[in-house]
Amino acid sequence: MEPSSSPLRRGQRLSVFLRRYRKRTILCMIAVGLIAFGVWVYERLGHVTENDARVKANMITISSRVDGWITARLVTDGETVRERQEMIVIDQREADLKLAELRAKAEAIRARWERVTIQRRMVNATAHGAVTAAEANQKAAASKLEQAQREFQRANDLLGRMVSREVWEQRQTQLRQAEALALSASTALSDAQAKLGDVDILGKELDSLAQEAAQIEARIRQQEINIADRRVRSPINGIVDQKFVQPGEYVIPGQRLFIIHDPKKIWINVEIKETKLAGLQVGQAAEIRVDAYPDRHFSGHIERIGNAASGEFALLPSPNPSGNFTKITQRVPVRIAVEQPDDNPLRPGMMVEVDIDTRRH
Repeated sequence: MEPSSSPLRRGQRLSVFLRRYRKRTILCMIAVGLIAFGVWVYERLGHVTENDARVKANMITISSRVDGWITARLVTDGETVRERQEMIVIDQREADLKLAELRAKAEAIRARWERVTIQRRMVNATAHGAVTAAEANQKAAASKLEQAQREFQRANDLLGRMVSREVWEQRQTQLRQAEALALSASTALSDAQAKLGDVDILGKELDSLAQEAAQIEARIRQQEINIADRRVRSPINGIVDQKFVQPGEYVIPGQRLFIIHDPKKIWINVEIKETKLAGLQVGQAAEIRVDAYPDRHFSGHIERIGNAASGEFALLPSPNPSGNFTKITQRVPVRIAVEQPDDNPLRPGMMVEVDIDTRRH
């Protein structure tokens, strides 16, 4: 009888204990709950949380600068490309022929320039020699003319006294011959000096050829750029996100070929309500959770806070001309810098949740 009554007595003692300390137990549980709630509220007051955030990157559109048929597409969606790696090859046969034609014209101009240079050198040497000889002849003719003039004047003064008519006529003839010789020497000098003008003309022709050569050289460089543009290369180390063309298609200048991005240069874009901006500062830490990787956590910090609400950039603004007004909380874009892990898990467009700690800077 004694053993069976022992459990009954223990139950009675437990019931008495619970009735006696029930109020204290409830009060303790309420106190613990209030403390936990207070801690949670304190934590939340120092945090700004948004679940509508996305991974962003600079999406670069690779376009064609020239027109032509695509002869090869060397990369496709999802491939990793290096900077300056070839991605598209456009037919360049016609461009090569035009370049060859321009180079032939440049060579012809160079040959003409060399020929005119040699001709100018020869004409210059000949003209200067002729001018020197003509100047010497002119001086000699001028000296003879001066002598003939003196002798004729003396004979004219002494005519009929000491000089006969025959001598006077001889002196007159000599004077006329000296005048003709002087005129001929002057004409020869003028002709020789005119030859120097040919040197100037040839010099101007050389200047004109130099200008033509410069124009052809500029066209050659332009054509070389045109040929280089027919091999479309990646401007960055990145990943091909999407292709838009196939080999054999005809492309025109400005047509999209690829979209690529640098996986190492990504950030988080989050739209924060304007009512939560008061505590935000550049540099504050942010915890990031990505929907695609629920077991991984990423850390970042505020890099930039937008200077205008997102609604200011809408294509169709709403100025509210009717006077009916409904106040809507606007959102301001905030950019959060995040370091991409080595395996590049963060991809543009992924949805993420952001928790910004406004208590730390």
